[in-house]
Amino acid sequence: MLSEKTLKTLEYDKIMFSVSTFAVLNKTKNDIVSFLPETDITSARFLLNKTTEAYKLLYTYSVSGIYYCFDLSDESIRVKAGGTLSAGEILKYAAALKSARIAKNSILSVNDDSVKVIPSIANRLFINPDFEKEVASKIISEDEISDNASEKLYSIRKTIRNLNAEIRNKLNSYMHGSLGKYVRENVVTIRQDRFVVPVKSEYRSFVKGFVHDQSSTGSTLFIEPEAVMELNNDLKRATFDEQEEIRRILENLTLKISNMVDAISYNYDNLCEIDFSFACAAYSFSNRYTLPVLNDSGIVDIKRGKHPLIAKDKVVPINVSLGGDYNFLLISGPNTGGKTVTLKIVGLFSLMAISGLYIPADDESKIAVFSGIYCDVGDEQSIENSLSTFSSHVYNLKYVLENADRNSLILLDEIGAGTDPEEGSALALAIIKKLIKINCFGVITTHYDRLKAYAENCDKIENASMQFDSKTLKPLYKLILGVPGSSNAIEVAKTLGIEDDVILEAEKNLSIEKIEFEKIIKRAEESRKKADDIKAELEVLKAELAREKDEIAEEKRKITAERERIAVSAKTEIKRIVADKLAEAEEIITELKDILRVAGLESREIVRAAELKNRLKNSKYLDLVNEEEPFDLINTQIKDLKKGDRVYVKSISSYGTVLSVKAQKGEVEVSIGNARTVVKISDVFNRQTVKVKQEVCFKRGGLTQMEKPEINVVGKTTLNAVEEVATFIDKAVLSGIEEVKIIHGVGTGALLKAIRDYLKGNSAVLEFRAGKYGEGENGVTIVKLK
Repeated sequence: MLSEKTLKTLEYDKIMFSVSTFAVLNKTKNDIVSFLPETDITSARFLLNKTTEAYKLLYTYSVSGIYYCFDLSDESIRVKAGGTLSAGEILKYAAALKSARIAKNSILSVNDDSVKVIPSIANRLFINPDFEKEVASKIISEDEISDNASEKLYSIRKTIRNLNAEIRNKLNSYMHGSLGKYVRENVVTIRQDRFVVPVKSEYRSFVKGFVHDQSSTGSTLFIEPEAVMELNNDLKRATFDEQEEIRRILENLTLKISNMVDAISYNYDNLCEIDFSFACAAYSFSNRYTLPVLNDSGIVDIKRGKHPLIAKDKVVPINVSLGGDYNFLLISGPNTGGKTVTLKIVGLFSLMAISGLYIPADDESKIAVFSGIYCDVGDEQSIENSLSTFSSHVYNLKYVLENADRNSLILLDEIGAGTDPEEGSALALAIIKKLIKINCFGVITTHYDRLKAYAENCDKIENASMQFDSKTLKPLYKLILGVPGSSNAIEVAKTLGIEDDVILEAEKNLSIEKIEFEKIIKRAEESRKKADDIKAELEVLKAELAREKDEIAEEKRKITAERERIAVSAKTEIKRIVADKLAEAEEIITELKDILRVAGLESREIVRAAELKNRLKNSKYLDLVNEEEPFDLINTQIKDLKKGDRVYVKSISSYGTVLSVKAQKGEVEVSIGNARTVVKISDVFNRQTVKVKQEVCFKRGGLTQMEKPEINVVGKTTLNAVEEVATFIDKAVLSGIEEVKIIHGVGTGALLKAIRDYLKGNSAVLEFRAGKYGEGENGVTIVKLK
């Protein structure tokens, strides 16, 4: 059960108002503000799942948000009753259809099996693009219908324009002619929708026509001359025809709306449902909240939770857990130490999670779904019922005991306070025992030593305290489990300047039991602090060792990567050198043959040269050159090559870019990476003529024909990501890949910036851009290689 009092006490209304500001539609805003959390785990999980889907759609796939449209409930009633809509109202219906179309097309364009619920809602949306286009072509604004709305309207308006021009011309000719000396000024004006001229009142008898108006002083009469009366009548009739045609056009459009009015109303409900989830996702994303893990076992495990209504520069993260080994948490410690805030965090986070909201805590924080949340927090003196603070407190406790069950969350601040401490602590203890018997869950704050002592010996309730700096006597807002806290009232009073004799008297008034109990607490706190200090030192050492280990691993990875890069570069260079030497040997042999062929002789030098060539071909270096090519190669004609072409050089099994073509020599100058080389045309294959063998894979650079030319560095540190991208680019260049994709996500933007800064300085990169719609947009970078 979730009462309005509980929601207000935990400030749930303030959270939902903040969420509503992220909604687009007015109805959604109202729905969010008035929304009541779910109290069963199936419904709560469904809500959170919708928020997660909305989160993915908006921030992973960048779908369009909801396009604003009006709630047309009142207009729909009028349409069903046979009324005719105005131009402005028809535009609202067109906007409603546009909103549905944009939402449906955008959401359904996403292909992700984990996103199912919101697409199923979007799939229900009715769209009618043809009607949208018709309205856009016929209605210009709320007050203007297009001339082209119908052929008849176009013809009528053309007639009106012609009549207007004819009347004005005729009146202007009169005023500059025979009527000139009678008119007040040479201006044609309109009165009662008819063209008139301003005539001096003393010349009324000289101008034949109908008087439509006069000036405030009576010195000017606005007369419609007889000569234009018939033309004005024609204009009036044309204007009536125009209004009748506009009425007919609006009636026709309204009739079409009447056939889909129910579908459009249903659209609005579905758009509001999507808008609700989008608002929850936008609120969670804007505040960098995380998805909680729901359970129905009463387990609460909040990691570094921050109260969402405390300023970010002042809030202190807190860890708090509940359920499992114990059902209740008894928090003690000094005032203003954070006890009440901790108690409220447990309740508020539960409300947020079962409303479909993420929470301000670290990942994997656990939240239980409770059937009811009951709280008694702060001074709630009831003026209406003439109840004192304590009476109101008891009334709330009575309500809790009457309604709580084993799946309830109970939040009691300063239980039993406001009356005699002895009786108050006795009552508080009795209530705690009753709640433990009910087997529900809860957080209770107290200053009573009696309750702290009970918690030490009861398995169902765990002591906890808010950490307190004993030197400065200032709260540290850190919850310590297993140790009760001291109120430190006398120490605080002493620090704040209470005189020493008063402090001494206060200390004398303490009971022996109280003094001994405080000593035990202090010793326990000192022991805990020492243990924490030792733990902190060990954590520092552990972190240093882990960092050193990571640095060694990183250095090893860099060395391995560098060794691989050098090996690949060396292999490429060897191939280039061998290819050059082969070409040189071929040229020498050809030249010798040509010379000796002319002389008609054979020579041992030719045989020797051929032997040398064969030895070179049979050397171990040619194993690198003669690797099986993954192509059916087709020779390229030198006339087909030009500067800038991408080509494949068989002798070194690499792609390159043509720098120049030496047609007479049958040679081509090619750049491969940062190196340049000259090769024979017979060694060059145009990239468009290369047919990849389906059974052979690219083995160079670690890329294969079956693999996508992309790398995913999401979640990696900036340093590691850039290193991996650098190695990936090198391998892609060596494999002849022209375009690759780098997936880095959006995040804070630091990783994206680092990768793009690296790409700007890489000479192998021709250009790069953000992904387009459907490619991942700002979450990826598309790189074209030289």
